[in-house]
Formats: sequence, C-alpha cells, structure tokens
Amino acid sequence: MIERGSQVYWWHFNQLHYENEGGYVKLVVVVTGGAGFIGSAVCRYLIGKTDAEIVNFDSLTYAANLRSLAALENHPRYSFTKGDIRDQAQIDEMFRRHEPDAVMHLAAESHVDRSITDSNNFIQTNIFGTYTLLECARRYWEGLPEARRRNFRFLHVSTDEVYGSLGPDGTFSETTPYSPNSPYAASKASSDHLVNAWHHTYGLPVLITNCSNNYGPYHFPEKLIPLVTINALEEKALPVYGKGDNIRDWLYVEDHARALDLVLRRGVPGEKYNIGGRNERTNLEVVEAICDRLDELRPAASVVRRRDLITFVADRPGHDRRYAIDASKLENELGWRAQEDFESGLRKTVDWYLANENWWRPLRAGVYGGERLGLLTGGKPTGSPRSPKPDRRPVLIIGHNGQVAQALDARGFGAVPHVALGRDVADLTDVNALAHAFSLHQPRLVVNAAAYTAVDKAESERDLAFAVNRDGPAHLARLCATAGIPLIHLSTDYVFDGNRCGAYVEDDPTTPINVYGASKAEGEAAIRATLPAHVILRTSWVYSSTGSNFVKTMLRLAETRDRLTVVDDQCGSPTFAADIADAIAAIVEQILGGRAEYGTFHLTGSGATSWAGFAREIFSRAARHGVRSAEVVPIPTRDYPTPAKRPANSLLDCRRIKRHYGIALPTWQVSLEHCLDEILCKSIEEQAS
Repeated sequence: MIERGSQVYWWHFNQLHYENEGGYVKLVVVVTGGAGFIGSAVCRYLIGKTDAEIVNFDSLTYAANLRSLAALENHPRYSFTKGDIRDQAQIDEMFRRHEPDAVMHLAAESHVDRSITDSNNFIQTNIFGTYTLLECARRYWEGLPEARRRNFRFLHVSTDEVYGSLGPDGTFSETTPYSPNSPYAASKASSDHLVNAWHHTYGLPVLITNCSNNYGPYHFPEKLIPLVTINALEEKALPVYGKGDNIRDWLYVEDHARALDLVLRRGVPGEKYNIGGRNERTNLEVVEAICDRLDELRPAASVVRRRDLITFVADRPGHDRRYAIDASKLENELGWRAQEDFESGLRKTVDWYLANENWWRPLRAGVYGGERLGLLTGGKPTGSPRSPKPDRRPVLIIGHNGQVAQALDARGFGAVPHVALGRDVADLTDVNALAHAFSLHQPRLVVNAAAYTAVDKAESERDLAFAVNRDGPAHLARLCATAGIPLIHLSTDYVFDGNRCGAYVEDDPTTPINVYGASKAEGEAAIRATLPAHVILRTSWVYSSTGSNFVKTMLRLAETRDRLTVVDDQCGSPTFAADIADAIAAIVEQILGGRAEYGTFHLTGSGATSWAGFAREIFSRAARHGVRSAEVVPIPTRDYPTPAKRPANSLLDCRRIKRHYGIALPTWQVSLEHCLDEILCKSIEEQAS
C-alpha cells in the first residue's frame, strides 16, 4: 500500500503503477546513469514495457549519449535531469522534485582499461558517488509515509568482476566471496559493501544485482564487441589480448534490462541476484564471430576474410582468466530466462552498428578513436583515457551573410577550424551544391544559420520560403546523416501562434500563424525525422551590428524622423547575434567533446519587452553616445497592419538549454549596449576611411 498525500494506493509490482478505484497512478523510477549503455536500455525498456514514469539522472561523462534515448525525448513519461551522483545538493533536489518510488543505480565508471590508467575517477564515482546517493536516498526514504517507505526500493547494479577470476570449471553464485583484481572491480566491490551496509544498518530496502559482460546496440565503442565491429568494418587491425583464451559470459543488454525490471518488481529487499546469459565464449571466439558476420554482410576489400586482421598483443595487466555466472536463483525464484543466445544477440548487435553509423561515427571521431588503453610501462599506466583523436575537419557554417553566421565566422571555434559558405556556393535549395560543399570540405559538424526571413514577403513567395526553410534543412539533415555528423539548426519563435499566457516550452505544439513560421516549423520536423544528432535552437528578435534588423532600422529612421510609431502589444526577448554565436560555440565544444545533448532548445536574451519598449531602450542608450534619437509612440498591432500576422507573445522558456548545456544569455539590455558599441565603432571607422 502506498500513500501519496491523503490518498492510499496499492502497488502492484508486476505493473509498476498504483491502483485505486479511480484508475492508476504511475510509479516514478529514477535511473542513475540512464544515458549510458545499460542505463539507456533500461530507460527504453521501462518506457516501452511498463507504465512507470522514468527520470534519467546522468552527469553525461564521455560514455553517456543522449542520442541513445532520442526516441524517448518527447515521451510524456520520460524526463532527463543532468546531475552528478557525487553532488548531494543535486541528488536532494532530484528527490524533492520527482518524489521517486524507486531508484535504479547504474551510474558508474565501468571500463577496466581506463581504471588502470585513471583509477581516481573510479574511486570517486563508484565508491564516493554510491555513498552520497545512498545517504540522500536514506534521508528521503526515512521521510516518506510508512506505506511508501515499505514499498520504496533501491536497486544497485553491479558486476561479476567483484568475484575475481575463475578456473576452468565452476561459476559465480551469490555466495561466492569477493576477490576483485582490477581498480574497477575493487571500486564496484566497495560500492556493493556500502549498499549492503545501508540495508543492515539503516534498513534501507536495497537490492543488488551482479551481471556478466553485456553487449548490444548503443554500446560505447571502447568495449570489445563494438570496438572490434567498427575496426573490422574499417578493415583495421584487430588486437586481441594474450592468446585470446580469456572467457566471458555474454549477456544481451535487453535481457539484462528485463532482468532488472523483474528484480525491482519482485526481488526481496536485502537479497542479491546474479544475472548471466549462459553464453561462455573466449575473446578470440567473439572476435572471429564478428568477423564472420561482417564478411557475410559486407565483404572486405583489403583482405580475403576479416579473421586475417586479427593480431595478438600483450595481455592486459591483471587480466582475469574466466568469468561465468550462475543465474539459477534469478531463474528459479523470479522466473527470468535470457531470450537471446550469443549467436542471435551478436547478429542483432553487428547488424545494428552497420545500420547506425551516424550514432557511433561522431564518437569515433571525437571522444575515442579506437586506441588501446590500460598499458603499463615500467609499472606505470600509459595512454590518455580521454585524449581525443586529432581531427582537423572543419565546422561548416551555412548562411554566411546572415547575422548569426557572420558573428560565428568572426568568433570561430577555438582550435577547431571552420568554413563559412554563402548562398553563392551553398544554396539551401540546391542539393547538388550542398553535396559538393560536403564533399569538398568534409565537415565534422554543420551549423545552419541560413533562412528565408522576409516574413511579410513570404506570404506571396510561399514556394520559395518553403524551399529554403523546409527543403533546405531536409537536404542538410540527409547529408549529415550520411556523413554521420551532427547538425545545429537555427529556428524561430514564429513556429508558435503567440496565444499562450507565459513563455513557450520546447514541447509545446507548433501552431504558426504565417507562412514564414509554417516553413520553419516544417524544417524542424524534417530534421527530426531524418537526423537524431541534431540541435535545433529557437531564438527570437535577433539583432546585431550587421545586416538588417530592428536596432539598425530604428537608428536609421531616427536620423530623419522625430517621432516613430512602434507596436506595443507584442512581447518577446531581444537576442544579440553575438550571444547566439557564443552559445553555439559552447554547444559545438560539448558535442565534439562527446558530451552531446541533442534535441530542441530555446535560446533568447534574458528578460522581455515589447517592440516599443525595445525601441525606447535603443534610443535611451544611443542618446548617451550622442546619437540622434526619436520619440517612441506606442500603438496596438491593429494600427500597423502587415501582410503576415505576428505572434503577440514570443516569449520562450530557456531553462532546458541552461539545464542541459549550462547556457544562459545575458539580459537583452546589457547585450544591446554591446551591440550599440559595435555599431558606433563601425560608424567611426567608416567616417575615418
């Protein structure tokens, strides 16, 4: 029985929701590390197979990838919170905000080779992070009503490596003594002991699972199966440790997710459950099976068969000989069985990597290029676990003549080269010209700042507006998907009708009221349908010291007029193009650093005003510099008829981009001052010349 407020519900563990006479109330399950390989599989499984509301709590380290959850981004029962399990304040806020009924703790550093070269991260995350999460969970659990306290669960997901190494016979059971041999295994063993202690000392209702080696789709390409698959696909050498006779028990990740769901629902608090696939294979057998599958699907060009690419290299330090899981407790008590044998699971996995190069190629190019980790030289670790592969491919900016593109071109991307192209060589309506630009420059990321922006003229040039704003982004998305690179696309507040009270959030339905807004909305949709690796940035009321915009128009009109009538019943957030450029540069840095968070984001200057208020501020600040100003006479929209309707409310809620990327633009008044400084400096330079 569960109490929420004054209501009482029964919790059916086999359904993951509450039930009362009026229907169901969904459970809230927090998944830490939900953007990782296993965590993302758990999120996808729970959304697809249960009624639970899922909160993905992840700090987005190098191995996390929100593109693995692109299909869930807009699901009403899924939400993402960026947070670190080592940060007590962030965890407490997560518990306060979401009031979860269960925690599935999968956040961990997990690569053995990286633990050899950088053990500190493993100690901090796997031990201290688990401790911090346990303490926050304990305090939260102790404050729950009795019925909810009884039914709360904390599921800790661990590894079979805590048990050490096996000989040629036998398997790990839940009672096998711990004997970890690597820094990774030792850190996970420590976390297991902490979880047990919090159960026995405080009564926290915990569950522990220890699993064998996982494999499947969305696996970061540093692990054996995805690494060998990609290297073999590219016909590179396939290094195998030692003689390749180390044995692992392989578990398909979706079988693991199903097991975790079952343990959460039916497991006994305080108990441990081993999860294994009963699929023992030597490393060499795994590599050979991958080679054979690839040869079947895509014959190699440089060798007769991909097995000829296998090379044997020095063994990993402290390499355990054999792991094998006895999963009979889980099978007998909870009725779980692995549905995939190794052959069927490997076929699905290899086929997925062939079909989803746009998922792994950006990781390969930026975060991890396939180099070997975990070597020891003279007793000391060598190799940099996070050193990106050098990549001199440029960022390609489309729309060179626009305000944002000019700001980006002037700003640049630090050490990353860039190329800015205008309509003369990269016309969005000409797919052949775009394809040629891709072929010529081989970009690693594309920023589309090009658009048809003549709002009123679009009413009579509908076909052209849609060709540029809808078909152009569709062309770019297809080219980016083929190249396996991400796309950043600029959009507008005009995708909304302006009738909402308050700021629009990204998930609000698009209901444009003019041709320009409709063409931009369909451009967004075309990108989403084609390219998961996208960042769509909606902004509003863009101005700068270049091009044509409201600030420059007001200053120009004031040169010859004493009074200007300006609409005062449309509300929005003026946004400086240079601020947008800075934000895009920060996003590019995170994407190329492997910390991409894809989707739609709102990005505007902080604060709000009307067009009349904007004009008054322009003249107030310009007057301080001795620039001629004009009196602003506010009028309603009805007194300024235009061919295209304008939204009355253009306010955009920008909390998502702050939460995901840490970006918050300055107040529009501060940025306006910077813009006016630029305009005045250019004017002085022009007069001097």
